[in-house]
Amino acid sequence: MLRPYAAAGVAIAGAGLIAATPTGPWPDLPDIQSRAVTLTGAWDDVVNATSANLTSMLNNWYLAPGVGAQQFWANQLDYWGQLLNDPAGSTNDVNEQIQLHLNAVISGWAMQDTTAETQATVLNHTMDANHALMFGQVAGYLPADVDPNQIMPIIDYLGSPASAVLMGMLGPAISPWIALLNSVTDHDSLSDTLINMGGAFFNGATLNLDALLPTINDAGFFPTGMTMNHLDFAFGGLLSPGGVQVGPYEVLGPGGEVAASVPAVGGSLFQSVGLQFSGVPVLGSLDLESHAIGPIGAWMAWGQIVGALLGSGWDGTGPIVVTPPLAGADLPLLPTDGVDDGGAGALATDTFGWLGDLFGL
Repeated sequence: MLRPYAAAGVAIAGAGLIAATPTGPWPDLPDIQSRAVTLTGAWDDVVNATSANLTSMLNNWYLAPGVGAQQFWANQLDYWGQLLNDPAGSTNDVNEQIQLHLNAVISGWAMQDTTAETQATVLNHTMDANHALMFGQVAGYLPADVDPNQIMPIIDYLGSPASAVLMGMLGPAISPWIALLNSVTDHDSLSDTLINMGGAFFNGATLNLDALLPTINDAGFFPTGMTMNHLDFAFGGLLSPGGVQVGPYEVLGPGGEVAASVPAVGGSLFQSVGLQFSGVPVLGSLDLESHAIGPIGAWMAWGQIVGALLGSGWDGTGPIVVTPPLAGADLPLLPTDGVDDGGAGALATDTFGWLGDLFGL
């Protein structure tokens, strides 16, 4: 269904980046002046956007600080528990689990040579549903004269956490200049222009690429009657959280009720492209909203991806009730019966007991 334009979307993602390269409510402050001061609309927008983005970042962090590291240590405790209780029977299983998790994390970083399961987990944290739909169609609809082994690693990178970190590092440096261009185009005042540039450093800015639409629509990418109506590329700011299909994460209150619902952070280079189509076969229209990702959000999302790849369960496209991986974790215990180890187990148990008494454990 998406054959005529899936590959074109990826080409447009690269074209957008190349085209851009050259060029919670706040408390009221006390009134310490003799006359009222009214904030400009631009300043209000910057303050509100910064507050919303910072709130999203903090809420994601509060769910489980360093979730990837938490899941890593939770796994280590589980491995040692298995090895201590059944050394002969669990050694191969533990080694296999470690190898699978290590391969998933290493390959998932840049989405190179991943398994289908790893790629699906990563894409949940780097794209929304519509971007993932288009992204998933690309491999099967490349032109006949294109070698998939050469082009697919590049395409996969566009949807990877590594591309999110790349966009996050570039965004705060580029976004103020995009905001300057947008303000000049909109004929903003000098004060609003400066405010918008400062705000873009924190919250990002979107480059409108509609000027390229006539060239793209005349290039023959799309079937008869299908038209691209909008194209943009979103650059993140320091606090840009992105927007992805995983989650939202739900936090339960004392009575088991949902106390908070937290949208996940995340993104990728591919997710930074915004597209609107009309005349799409079967669908009629297709809207891919761009979401900018900043450096903090990109690294935070990578931590959540690592946690998901290591088995935390922080993955999926619906509401997820989250529990910090180390919550309720137990230190491994040696077996106390059924094993004849020549007294070594008893000695180790006595040693652990002595240490427990020493530290008051």
